[in-house]
Amino acid sequence: MTFNAKTFLPLFLASVLSYFPPFLHGQDLPGNSLPGASTGKSIPEPGDTPAEPEKKKMDPVMVKELKDVVKTNIFAVSKRNINMALSTIHPESPTMESSKDMMTYIFARLQLKYTIQQLEVKEIDGDEAKVEVLQVTQKLSGNAAFRDNRVKMLHTMKRDGKKWKMFSSEALFIEYLKY
Repeated sequence: MTFNAKTFLPLFLASVLSYFPPFLHGQDLPGNSLPGASTGKSIPEPGDTPAEPEKKKMDPVMVKELKDVVKTNIFAVSKRNINMALSTIHPESPTMESSKDMMTYIFARLQLKYTIQQLEVKEIDGDEAKVEVLQVTQKLSGNAAFRDNRVKMLHTMKRDGKKWKMFSSEALFIEYLKY
C-alpha cells in the first residue's frame, strides 16, 4: 500500500503518520525560507501597515455542516466505526479503499484518543471548501508502535449531493509529543 499525504489523508490518518515513510519528518514546509533569503517580495518599511485581506462572509449553516463532518469523522475513528468514518469521505476520493484498509489495520491494533484543538473553515467556494484542523492523537493501548503527536491538517471538502464530505487532505505540520 502506498499513501500520499499531499493527495489524501483522512483526519485519522494524520494521527498515524508514524506508520508512513518519513516524508514529513523534518521537512521544510511551503513558505518557509532561511533568514535573508530572497522571496521576491519587497520588505515593508517601518510604520507601513499592510492592509488586512478582506474576508468573504461565510454562511454560518454551511460552516457548521463542514465542522460537523470533521467532528463526525473524529467520533467515528475514536469508536473504531469504519462504516461511519467512511461515510464522511467523498465516494470519488482517490484513496477510499486504501483508507478502509488502513483503518482496518489500525483499529485491530490500537486504541487512540483524538482531541481537536482548533477547527476553522478557511474558505468556501461553490461545492468545495477548505477546513483547517489542529488535533492531538494519543495512544491509549495497543500492540503496535505509535508516537503521540499534534498535527495540523488542511482538508479539502467537496459536496456529495447535498452533503459535505472529506475529499483530500494535506498535513501542514506534525509535531511528536514528548512526555
